[in-house]
Amino acid sequence: MPQRGSGRPATRFRASAVRQRGIPGIATAAVGTGPLAILSDQDRQLFRRFGYGPAEPIVSTHIQHAIEQWAVLTPDTVAVEHLDERITYRQLDRQADRLAARLIAHGVGPGDRVGVFTRRSIPMVVGILATLKAGAAYVPQHAGVATEAHLRHVTDTAGIRIVLTTTETAGQLPHLPGRMLIAVDELLTQPLADSAYPVVPTGPTSPDDGCYVLFTSGTTGRPNGVTVTHRNVCNLLLTAPGDLGIQPGWRVGQILSIAFDMAAWEILGCLSHGGTLVVRGSDIAATVETVDVVIATPSVLGAVDPDRCPRVKVVAVAGEPCPRELADRWARQAVFYNGCGPTETTIVNTMHRHDPASEQLTIGRPTPNNTVYVLDADRRPCAIGEVGEMWAGGDCVSVGYLGDPELTGQRYVPDPFLGGGRMMFRTRDLGRWTPDGELEHLGRTDDQVKVRGFRVELDSVSAVLEAVPGCRRAATIKVDDRTLVSFVAPATVDPTAARAAVARTLPYYCVPERVHALESLPVTDRGKIDKGALRRSLDRPAPPSNPAPPSNPAPPSHPARSDLPAPLPWQRRILSHPRLMPYHRLAALVLAGNAALLYYALTTGGWWQATDGGLANLSYAALANVALAVLIRQQYMINLLFWLATRAPTRWPLRVRWGLGKVYHFGGLHVGGALAGTAWFAGYVAELTRQALAGRAVTAVLVLSYLLVALLLAMVTTALPPVRGRWHDLFERVHRFGGWAALILLWAQTVLVVDGARDGRPLAAALLGSPALWTLALLTVSVALPWLRLRRVPVQVDRPSSHVAMLTFGHTTPFAGSSTAISRRPLLEWHSFANVPAPGERGFRLTVSRAGDWTGSLIDDLPNRIWVKGITTAGVANIETLFTRVVYVATGSGIGPVLPHLLAGKVPAHLVWSTRSPRTTYGDQLVDEILRVQPDATIWDTAQRGKPDMVALAYQAWQATGAEAVICIANQKLTRQVVHGLERRGIPAYGAIWDS
Repeated sequence: MPQRGSGRPATRFRASAVRQRGIPGIATAAVGTGPLAILSDQDRQLFRRFGYGPAEPIVSTHIQHAIEQWAVLTPDTVAVEHLDERITYRQLDRQADRLAARLIAHGVGPGDRVGVFTRRSIPMVVGILATLKAGAAYVPQHAGVATEAHLRHVTDTAGIRIVLTTTETAGQLPHLPGRMLIAVDELLTQPLADSAYPVVPTGPTSPDDGCYVLFTSGTTGRPNGVTVTHRNVCNLLLTAPGDLGIQPGWRVGQILSIAFDMAAWEILGCLSHGGTLVVRGSDIAATVETVDVVIATPSVLGAVDPDRCPRVKVVAVAGEPCPRELADRWARQAVFYNGCGPTETTIVNTMHRHDPASEQLTIGRPTPNNTVYVLDADRRPCAIGEVGEMWAGGDCVSVGYLGDPELTGQRYVPDPFLGGGRMMFRTRDLGRWTPDGELEHLGRTDDQVKVRGFRVELDSVSAVLEAVPGCRRAATIKVDDRTLVSFVAPATVDPTAARAAVARTLPYYCVPERVHALESLPVTDRGKIDKGALRRSLDRPAPPSNPAPPSNPAPPSHPARSDLPAPLPWQRRILSHPRLMPYHRLAALVLAGNAALLYYALTTGGWWQATDGGLANLSYAALANVALAVLIRQQYMINLLFWLATRAPTRWPLRVRWGLGKVYHFGGLHVGGALAGTAWFAGYVAELTRQALAGRAVTAVLVLSYLLVALLLAMVTTALPPVRGRWHDLFERVHRFGGWAALILLWAQTVLVVDGARDGRPLAAALLGSPALWTLALLTVSVALPWLRLRRVPVQVDRPSSHVAMLTFGHTTPFAGSSTAISRRPLLEWHSFANVPAPGERGFRLTVSRAGDWTGSLIDDLPNRIWVKGITTAGVANIETLFTRVVYVATGSGIGPVLPHLLAGKVPAHLVWSTRSPRTTYGDQLVDEILRVQPDATIWDTAQRGKPDMVALAYQAWQATGAEAVICIANQKLTRQVVHGLERRGIPAYGAIWDS
């Protein structure tokens, strides 16, 4: 697992999990069953003993908390030293507090990302700590080294609004429109106030919030952003051996590039243990000679003489294979760790303390709370000693790739060994266990290599070369640890221009030293490029190296934000801000109406002066709001709302139709009703409690009311976006079972209340005269209707790739643009997918992409029957009929909800579809079907062209086709980016909301 390597974040196992011989998460009863059943009894035991790191508690949930304690314990200790400058822990903490307060004032908070584009310096460290204190994740890039195209890609992909830099490096950064640059060194020169700075993140923070985002090379030629969480980082840096024994008084070298995730080991590892971070200047060896701890790649360490470094106590290497001779030399005078792990598994997830007397140099065993599995091509465990692919699990596994759920679904999959929703990561490294439980690294399963300690996908270099005009084929090979050489065909390709194209697009370490132009590239008997023959050709005299790339390279071929018009004046676009979208305005309207009702109740209405103390009015207000919340989500009601909104003819003014298109924001009424209903019911319970204390309330009614308010609060709490996003299964089950329980309790409470106030009338007559009973009856019917249509239907499944399954149903023919909920366990989970009916044919299809545990298990274990319930329900894209022409923007499996509209052809449309290898992933049949109805569709293959700027691409399509509106079906972040990016420029745009 060489050092350089976004479904849903993995659920983490804790030290309190079930253990077997110190191994977390595996119960003794599991022996001989499940995924380990193919192993012998002995190998099953060794699989766990070797592959599971020790379970250790973590002392801090956020890495900055571990740093902040030293500002109290050792305030005058030097925290960071750079050349002749020094800053103590007290000064570092206060300067970071001031900068964090400024970031928060600019709207930075949990979930945001802040660029740290600078060089090694004290301001760099202040910027990192301030970002963490503000609750955001830092995105490090080495200014002056990263290319302009690379920095733009990083900024756009990470959604960076603020970049921290210095006055020296600010001029080396490209123009980044719409981004604020803050020179941290200027801030440090300003006097500190005597009072503390208010560092209060704008929202709740979680250990699963991002700590930093690293961009690694990808096979598409576009770097992949990996979000590493606080839980990931704390798990490595605050446990042994990842803490490297660092303690106050120790000096730790900071010698690596800030964009390299081992730099996070240097910086955060040192400061979280009270050490002094020694930031190097231009001389690496001079810095290493003055420190106690060195973290480096073998290539960097190999340039340092250990005989001149008697002070060094601990050395840790990772990032590329370490030569045995180098390890032996350093291990004779210091504790020497050989580590391994891609960025996606948090710096390193295996470590080995090397002994020069040992038989071999290995990468050791999993670090605490982590796992490593050696599996075959079918993800089955290999016997001990057999070669297989290494997969990583446990608390090291990051949350996936930014804005790329497809790639995330390919590399991050459910962990069948830990279970419980946890994920494991495919490292694409080959390895095997030695008899004594050490991991032996045996190379890569693909063409990913290490150059100068950085991970490079050779295919990414070749992908850029093949995009050069006139180039048909390209191949790249590694010559040594510092050199790449590329070959292009045909011979008419300009090698200088080809090399310059790579220099424009990729980091410096990806640029080939030479580019050879050949008439054709040699191939093997299987038709693949023969890289062995290319390598042998280098043994013959080679042409001189190409000159340096031109200083003013041509602009990138993908759409850029500079193509976009400027946003409208703020007065005209204020309502397009996400915080003021119709969804939130509807919720606010409901809450405002209830606030007015409360004012009336307290004044003119005099509710609390009534005989019953206002209980009846409070209950009616609560029930009315709950009814609104429930009924607005009813499938028949949803279809009715869409039907009514889309009756408007296209001759009506666009501004009116633009507003009607926002009909799918009705969820705001649900949220407003749920919050207000819960609040009114809490008031009801408070008044009932007051009467109970006065001896005037029925005990049974009081008990039921407390149970009800507890259920309602649980439902509201689990529906909060941070809770729902992290524990979606819990949210879904609390809403389902809690809702049913609340409905039952409401019936019981209503009967008791009516019985106590019927004044001699028959109970049946009193109930029939109660508005509450009829409201409850309506709610009960609404909730029950979908379940009355529950059935298990046959399904035919086609799997064009391991990423996608096509489900075909024949039990009904839904309308285009509707969705169907399907399940394997009806009481526990439901998942909705867009229906794709074929015009004039019975039945429909669903497209299911690997985007999490449930979809992954369905694709891997295809069903022949599956549960459905309720009726098919209208989706966002049904608003298309409000417009004369629309642009559909889809990414990946977003083509599913779009396809039925394209096939139905009710409205002239143009498709923009960005996805990885569409024919390989979704099959020729689906792509050909799209092209039959959309021959001019813009299909952007990210495997060949990298990721486009979807806002610019959508704008270009809107402008070129004369469309009235844009409908975006993509992941949450990209949908919001496209919708907001267009609406602030006066273009009607629509996309899902991802509410509860």
